[in-house]
Amino acid sequence: MMFLDGCFLLQYMHGLVQYNDGSINAEFALFANRAVLSTGPCMLRDIFMLENQLPWLVLEALMTFTHVPVCQFVASMAFIFDAGSTITRLPEDEIRRYRPPHLLGFLRYYLIGNMPPTYPNYEFVKHLALASSAIELAEIGVQLTASNKRWFDMSIRKGYLAGELSLTQLFLNDYTASWLVNMAALEACTSTGWPSDGYTISSYISLLAMLMDKEEDVHELRAKHLVRSFFSNQEMLDLFKGLACHLRLGARYFDILKKIDDYKRGRPVRIVVHKFLYKYFKNIVAVLSIAGVLVGVFKTILSLKQY
Repeated sequence: MMFLDGCFLLQYMHGLVQYNDGSINAEFALFANRAVLSTGPCMLRDIFMLENQLPWLVLEALMTFTHVPVCQFVASMAFIFDAGSTITRLPEDEIRRYRPPHLLGFLRYYLIGNMPPTYPNYEFVKHLALASSAIELAEIGVQLTASNKRWFDMSIRKGYLAGELSLTQLFLNDYTASWLVNMAALEACTSTGWPSDGYTISSYISLLAMLMDKEEDVHELRAKHLVRSFFSNQEMLDLFKGLACHLRLGARYFDILKKIDDYKRGRPVRIVVHKFLYKYFKNIVAVLSIAGVLVGVFKTILSLKQY
């Protein structure tokens, strides 16, 4: 059974790469059929489901009989996550040297690569302030920006006047959402524990879920081009909140929370000032505009009285 599934999977990947390149030939004409193309999203979802994974040894043995551009296929699938940004990708030589456990593991490795491990101090967790949504972070002066580093990168930087939380952009549809779920499930099965772990994607999902408290927060993330999707704001909110309930909080998530907490504790005065300006900036501008108009009117009246 694995032999048949492996043959079909390799043939499908080869055909899809040729179709995307516009070089499909008679051998792969089936993949240009409308009925097959219409099932494309379902196929892409099923190929990367954790329970459907074939051991890489099986695929590797079959690829000794025919060349299949697996690296090109995985790269094209990973590109779907790219929401229009220039992401730093793994070198091709490094990808070819990697021997994954299966295709889902290959996709995850291509997305996150060999990120350096994070070793947070878990002692601080009990002292953490409440989690912050996207709107709340904007109020205290932490701006959300798009990162051009590896996929699922998370980093925070403190400037003199404000902070900056950088996240990799993400495009979500029906099957990429499924890929996220299955890669998080893979991490739950294979990642290690303290002091470092492999919960990179789980941490990314958890952080996005923390940032999404209301539909307005999802709109803020869309406005910053951090998430793009055909899903509605409510659907996005339900998706990430639902996922976060079942995920382990990884080291990278705690590391970001600690830095946000340090930012809050280290800038109490600037945060109060920024909150006031954030909430009442439009009112202040409106008052100043009206005052400017009134000053102009009074000057005109005074000049007329002089004559």
